Amino acid sequence: MQRYNITHYYNYPIKTVTKLLMEHQPPIYDLVDLPNVSTNKLLNDRWEGDKRFLQVEWCVHGQIPKLAQKIIKPDMLTFVEDSIWDGAKLTYTTKIIPHHFKNQINAQHKVTFTDTGDGRAKRALTGIFEIKIPIIGLIFEIAILQHLKHNCEEDFKISARALKQYIEKNGDPYAEAK
Repeated sequence: MQRYNITHYYNYPIKTVTKLLMEHQPPIYDLVDLPNVSTNKLLNDRWEGDKRFLQVEWCVHGQIPKLAQKIIKPDMLTFVEDSIWDGAKLTYTTKIIPHHFKNQINAQHKVTFTDTGDGRAKRALTGIFEIKIPIIGLIFEIAILQHLKHNCEEDFKISARALKQYIEKNGDPYAEAK
């Protein structure tokens, strides 16, 4: 099992970051621009109070390790991201539900947004990724986790750029009055 922790800082207040990135409709950026993503399709998006329930089907691609190519075919890299945005707790929890190998893959993470106290917002992602296949599972985990971490870094760059562009064009709709 691979555990990961990834932290980023946005140069905007917490309310601006969470409202624009997690709640704004339409979204201010598209995750299909991430590396290794072929498609993402929204399956479900509903609110219940402060909670937003999302299901997105992803089709990803990437370099499949040589050893894995005998077992994993490109069309097997499709999964559903089952997520909950909790606007009261400023958390986004995700469980990955693969179309193939459902009983062998355990992938989930939690993103927490916090106010740094200096006008910035911290985004901390913690998660686990596990493939329960003897011997080759660890090889798959390490390879896939590299792609996941790379996509997380790219997501931060894309989202930070989208925030900047949105605010430059429209102003900050959540800025505190002075």
